Amino acid sequence: MEKLEFTREELYNLVWSEPLSRLAKKYNMSDNGIRKICKKINIPLPAIGHWQKVQYGYKVIQPKLPEKFTGNNIIKLDYRKEDGSHVEPGQSPKSILKQEILKNQKIPFIVPERLSNPDPLIIQAQNTLVIEKRKSFNFKGVVETKSGELNIRVAPSNVGRTLRFMDTFIKLLRSRNHDITRKNGVVCALIYGEEIEFCIREKIKITYTQEKYPTREYHPNGILSFIIGRYNTKEWKEGKQLLEEKITDILIYLELKCKKRQEERIEDELKRQIQLEAEQKRKELLARRQAELYAVEDLLNQAIRLQQAKFMRDYVDFVSQNAENNITQNTELSDWISWAKHKIDWYDPLIQVDDDLLDDDDRKTLVERLRKK
Repeated sequence: MEKLEFTREELYNLVWSEPLSRLAKKYNMSDNGIRKICKKINIPLPAIGHWQKVQYGYKVIQPKLPEKFTGNNIIKLDYRKEDGSHVEPGQSPKSILKQEILKNQKIPFIVPERLSNPDPLIIQAQNTLVIEKRKSFNFKGVVETKSGELNIRVAPSNVGRTLRFMDTFIKLLRSRNHDITRKNGVVCALIYGEEIEFCIREKIKITYTQEKYPTREYHPNGILSFIIGRYNTKEWKEGKQLLEEKITDILIYLELKCKKRQEERIEDELKRQIQLEAEQKRKELLARRQAELYAVEDLLNQAIRLQQAKFMRDYVDFVSQNAENNITQNTELSDWISWAKHKIDWYDPLIQVDDDLLDDDDRKTLVERLRKK
């Protein structure tokens, strides 16, 4: 692949135009490789979750390109692995991973001719297939494992091959820091946190017999296939190559598939977190607005009560003054004036004395009643 040259400013604009994962695919190099180049020449990069925030319309801050940096102003992008070693142009992630696996001599990618130090799951399956000779319920001439064991259904003549293949596959997974787990009683490969169901089946041929009624019979034909998944399945079956010769390709497919799933799961989780944060902020803003509205309403009620208390005082003072001028004030009127002044002090928001009969709810009810008139 021909090298591509960018100025430092062009590279800065590039990494802020789209995610590194896309740039890595576009320019045929790893996102970690681009990240290292930017760090070396002091180019700031978007933080985790930046592109999700952009997607959902959040305001994001893009730091300016620092003037100070060390290194060249012209950057040449080339295809390199994350460990820095050169990779020939045009190689796919699949071919790179295959080279990495085959290069490691500690990885057991060759199926042996004899079963040696088998995994406990293999011993369990061996007891069912060889010792118990558990026959298939649906097909003649084959044996199969029980629920909760390694999923195997083959002819007795292929049990040895199948167990050796499965044992090598399990050891191969564990040598790559993967594992075997159970999900709902089904044995699965656990790769990068993703659970993948797998099984081995011997292909079945159909024969027709004509007795009293035409019937179909199912018999094994000696061809093995390795199948992953329950619904969206992928199958490797024997042809010119035996299943044992495909074990490395199976591992590579699984690692690439599960790595992609893991990245999608992380991206989905980031999106979910951003959506949750957005919803939380929306609820908090709604609650603040509601509290603010209640506060303004309370302020209005206080102002109305103060104005009404002043209006009532003026009225009581006028009645009292008029009685004094006309010398008509009696005990009954004096009691009423005392009662009225006490009720006004109870109602006045700046005083609010206690009352034997009325409380704060009565004040609010009275305000609302008067506002409706």
